[in-house]
Amino acid sequence: MTHNKAHNKAQETKARREDVVIRRPSAGDEGFLMQLWRDAFPEDREGGFVPWYFARCYRPEHTLLLEWQGRPAAMAYAPEVRLKCAGRTARAVYVQGVATVEELRGRGLCHMLLADMLAGLAADGVEYALLKPFDAGFYRPLGFRFAACVRRYDIDLNRYYLLPPDGNCRLEHWLDVPGAASDMAAVYAVWSYKFAACPLRDEHSCRLLLEDHRADGGLLMLARQGDEPLAYALYTATPQGIFIRELAFAEARAAREILSALAADYREDTPQAVIITPDVPAAAAVLPDDIGWRVLPFAMVKDLTGRGGGCYNLDNDYASDDAGAAVLPQPVYFYEYF
Repeated sequence: MTHNKAHNKAQETKARREDVVIRRPSAGDEGFLMQLWRDAFPEDREGGFVPWYFARCYRPEHTLLLEWQGRPAAMAYAPEVRLKCAGRTARAVYVQGVATVEELRGRGLCHMLLADMLAGLAADGVEYALLKPFDAGFYRPLGFRFAACVRRYDIDLNRYYLLPPDGNCRLEHWLDVPGAASDMAAVYAVWSYKFAACPLRDEHSCRLLLEDHRADGGLLMLARQGDEPLAYALYTATPQGIFIRELAFAEARAAREILSALAADYREDTPQAVIITPDVPAAAAVLPDDIGWRVLPFAMVKDLTGRGGGCYNLDNDYASDDAGAAVLPQPVYFYEYF
């Protein structure tokens, strides 16, 4: 097949704008949206995440549905978040749940849907759209660029954190306790000062994050002194090791006590640990300084208004999935938000 014929063949599969309707979903669309989420994201196919998300997080006003030739075909969600950005609070959205019905993929439907969504958000005064990409190449044509990285540490608990906690903090395991979200938000408020840009979390967003974490089999350990919460770790214990998805602290000594306690609890059964931190030295101050880490591009962002002023390192796009020892010029953080 010649190049021109191949190009024409590819173009035949692209959806025409006149065949497309993009709208807010109605109550009757919820079943389709839930089923498409299950079909598109295998990790959420079983269990209670999908009904939980639609009961607690889903809002029609933050969602767009695309119909192609009269049938529902694609979806995208953009709940609002607040960003600390260059000393101020900026409006942003966290793009998620972007998916197309399997047999209609490859026609450009999601790109068309997202382009409409982003244009509408910009017109409404939203400054940034951010997301965790499943495929960076899919989002680059829409103007998204990597702007936040994380570090991954692989730690052998039989080499580190051998001493038990020194007992200066009271350590608590929280599962389904209403107060955990409030304590987590208090720690995060202090911890977030380490970063020039990061999402702001209140008690409500922390509660949603904890609910999702618990649904994944995760646990939370909190360190406090008296009535003051000082540090927390969101982690999951598996036969392969401990995965710490977030370690936040107002005081470094409290975070070290959490790590010592986790090592003491799990070293015998699960001696390996993976710890994710922002790519900021201050955030990794409690980790051993004689081990390496990998820098992983994590969050992409699009400046919707052109007035970003350098927020989220928009001038520094880390294109590859193995950014090596790339160091962000400004301390930014984005990992989880609901």
